[in-house]
Order: sequence, then structure tokens, then C-alpha cells
Amino acid sequence: MPDKNKNITFTTSIEQLTNLLKKIKDLTTINQRVVMRIESSNILLFSFVGDSFKNIHAFKNYVFPISEVMTIKKGEIEEPIFFITRDGKKLYKILENFLIYKEIVNCKISVNDENYVNYIGFDNKKLNEKIIGSDPIAIGSEISTDDINFLMDIDKSEFNFRLNRTDFLQIKKRGLIENEAKSVLYINIVNKMLSIGETKWHLNITEVDRDDITLSFPKSYFNTINPKDFIDIYVFEEFILCKYDDYNLMILMETTI
Repeated sequence: MPDKNKNITFTTSIEQLTNLLKKIKDLTTINQRVVMRIESSNILLFSFVGDSFKNIHAFKNYVFPISEVMTIKKGEIEEPIFFITRDGKKLYKILENFLIYKEIVNCKISVNDENYVNYIGFDNKKLNEKIIGSDPIAIGSEISTDDINFLMDIDKSEFNFRLNRTDFLQIKKRGLIENEAKSVLYINIVNKMLSIGETKWHLNITEVDRDDITLSFPKSYFNTINPKDFIDIYVFEEFILCKYDDYNLMILMETTI
């Protein structure tokens, strides 16, 4: 029986690999499972909590040009391929070892006939590693950049506000004082003032032209936001979307009061 596997080769520089590792490390704060959808010119990298695209509790993703993390011959990737690891933290630690050599890393992807990655080989003059892809999951091939753009279309949000870095860090710091399992944060709007906090405390953020309401969502996912200066937060009917220049974080709301 003929071998239906195909091989794709590329290289990654130290700068490119560092860029990829930063994104992987960030995504593992949501879940250790990390999925990479590699297209001809772009990469969709994401992690999520849930068992399907229709049942997601939290979802964080990056979309970026393929050239940011690899150098590959044009036309090498004809249709999307999918790499899944169930332990992104382990993947990060393995690939981090290549950074000390400051050399171009040669890579080879082995892809099966369903376009899932069997393994990715990494090697330079000193180190050789083979990263085995995890078993396929439906969500890997279900989600595309177009799907994300449709789901997270900010024009469909009910309202939005801007959270600056100083306020975010204060909320995170105060929230960690009483950080029980499954604890939640609340977005409260009272007399046009929007605040974020818990039952015993809150921090006023900004004025909004909305009726009084209380929304709740898991604190642990919110704490994975990493704004440089500020983060724009969009409130939808069922979730909040934290949108930054190069990533999205969607958090399913638990209750609306």
C-alpha cells in the first residue's frame, strides 16, 4: 500500500522561533492543549476550554503571517494542515532548548492524508528533536480565520469599553488575594458607571450609556489578559471579547442579572 504521508520543509530563525514560543507560552495559560492551523500565508494558533466549537468556555487565538515564525518555499502548503499538542508547556520547554545555539533550525513536517501533522522534526548542528502530533480533534479543522472573524465581529457586540493596564493589574492583584476555585469576576453597571470586581469589592472603570446590569465570568481566564497599554473589551450576548492588536480572548459569561 503506498505511503500517503507527505513532507513539508521549512526553516526557523532564532527570532522566528522566539516569536512562536511567546505565543505558545501565552496560550497555555488557557489550556495546555494548543492547536495550530497552518495555511499558505497565515497561521491560526489557538487554545480553548470546551469540547467543541459550539461549546467553548474560553478561547484565545493569534492570527499572524506565516513569515513571522517560519521561512517556507511559496506553494509548499497547498491546503491547511493541522498540528495539535495536548501539552503546550512541554512543547515550549523542548523547543526553548534551540534558542541557546543561536542557529537556524531546519524543520520537516510529516502530514497524513487528512492533513493532520504526524510529527515535526527540528534540528541544527547540535540538537535534533521530533515532536509528535496528538490525535486529531474535530475542532482543529472546524475553526478557520473566517469562522473567528464571524463569531468575533465587534459590530455584533452590545457595548464595549477600554480597560487600561493599570486598572487591569489592580483587578488581577486584588482578585488573587481571594482566589478560590471557580471564582468569578463581575462587570457591574450602576447609574452609568461600569466597574469590575467581586462581591466584596469593585474598581470603577468608566462611564457607559447602558442600563444597570451585572455580568459574571470566570476570573482565571480574565487574568490571562496581557495588555501592553490597554485592552478593548466587547460585551456580546453570551460572552465577552478581549481584543488586542494580535490576539483575541473570548470568555463565556456565566450569568446575566
